[in-house]
Amino acid sequence: MNPIQSFVKSPLVWILGAGILLGAGATATVVGGRSSHPTLSAPSVSIGDPKPIGQVKTESMDMVKALDESFANLADAVKPSVVHIRVQSSSTRNQTGGFQIVGGEGSGVIFRPDGYIVTNDHVVGGFEKVTVILYDGREFPGKVIRAEDSDIAVVKIEAKDLPALQFANSNEVRSGEFAMAVGAPFGLDNTVTVGHISALQRTNQIPDPTTGKYRMYWDLIQTDAPINMGNSGGPLVNIEGQVVGINTAIFSPTGTSGGIGFAISSNQARLLAETLIEKGKVTRGFLGIQPENLKGYQKKDFGVNEGALVVDLPNDGPAAMAGVKKGDVVVRIGSMPITSQVDLRNSMIKYAPGSKIEIEVVRDKEHKTFTATSKEPPVLPTQPQNLQRINPNDLPDFPGFKDFPRIQDPSQAPVQQFGKPRLGASVQDVNDATRKTFGIPAGIDGAVVSVVSPGSVADSLGIKPGDLIVEFGGRPVHSASELAVAVKDVQKGDIKKVKIKQFANGATVERTFEAKF
Repeated sequence: MNPIQSFVKSPLVWILGAGILLGAGATATVVGGRSSHPTLSAPSVSIGDPKPIGQVKTESMDMVKALDESFANLADAVKPSVVHIRVQSSSTRNQTGGFQIVGGEGSGVIFRPDGYIVTNDHVVGGFEKVTVILYDGREFPGKVIRAEDSDIAVVKIEAKDLPALQFANSNEVRSGEFAMAVGAPFGLDNTVTVGHISALQRTNQIPDPTTGKYRMYWDLIQTDAPINMGNSGGPLVNIEGQVVGINTAIFSPTGTSGGIGFAISSNQARLLAETLIEKGKVTRGFLGIQPENLKGYQKKDFGVNEGALVVDLPNDGPAAMAGVKKGDVVVRIGSMPITSQVDLRNSMIKYAPGSKIEIEVVRDKEHKTFTATSKEPPVLPTQPQNLQRINPNDLPDFPGFKDFPRIQDPSQAPVQQFGKPRLGASVQDVNDATRKTFGIPAGIDGAVVSVVSPGSVADSLGIKPGDLIVEFGGRPVHSASELAVAVKDVQKGDIKKVKIKQFANGATVERTFEAKF
């Protein structure tokens, strides 16, 4: 299927990278099946025969105590299934050419008793050494199997009889339900936080702070259970101790919990994990369908209860060539019923390129079936190609703690570098490629941001890839080189106004920041 062209909804959405503080392994386990919890109900008070105030207070306190014990029991049940993950590798430092040991920490959840752990790809991906620390303190080297584009990874350790958590059906999760996050935020293992499910099926495009690469997340569960750096890869569980999501990102102006966190849904995580374990990789077929969830009125208009609306498809795509049209509602792909756009996208994991696939649609309230042969998905560049670039080291850079850098030791936490301050952004000139990629209208010039350094001044302002810097320190900016000249004389302590333009869905938003160096 075609990826939906999207934009970053906010510069304040952060991947939950590894925490920088060292601590014991964050673990937690979940007990499968339904657990018994007291049923809470308000005390019945008859107007004609009122109960003494003391008795009402006692009953209310009993309910509070029952709820308190219920959460404590849930935490005790879940903790043994949550693991603490430490990662380490060597990287080359461009400034000196020398080697630096880098690493970090995150969380994971036991998926199978025979040693399979589910976590985020951004926690373990690309590291040379991965260590899994169980709740009982045992440490095991881990072998990583990655679904990089989907930000899910499986880590295999040589251990048996592990307490695996049961994964819930995330399609049955409802907004308002209680939720508990377990993991190792900031390296503080065995940390439990409680909140609610705030919203479902959130979609966002979020950059990995260590690579600058964007990933598209189609089925995020939103929660107000506090999650922070190091919670990445850990479970979000319901009151029955079942995993409903894998904690992944937060929306925050500070880089710490602001009450809005996101978890990859359990259905998505489970499908990817099972595919990685079975095949060793995730492959996707391509039908050339751009789907969208049906709105309430559309379900009535189309005469369906569920499905995925076809909002666009290329004429030369497999689905279009088979007979599918824009405006059709897809209700089945092969043997898989389709209830939402996420189901349609996930169905492509089941069918490798070259597979013949039946596509059942509803058109004019009639069911029609077409057969298409899936193709290899197109390879889309993560950044515009063949563009003039300014090295971020040539621009002001002010590293900080905010964007979850993977650092091995607290003493290595980013601090103000010696020498001139930096903005911390890699920029490019505006040309046909950047206009097409970022939706920049004709006649507008500036310096296009391609990469933002974690913890930098640009990062702290919320500047993100795709933003267009049009003014710096009162000087207009028409190109990458003009920005480099404008920032050349910035000194520590200076405050400069930075004006940017952002483009999304045909709209232009202009913002001005005060950047302190």
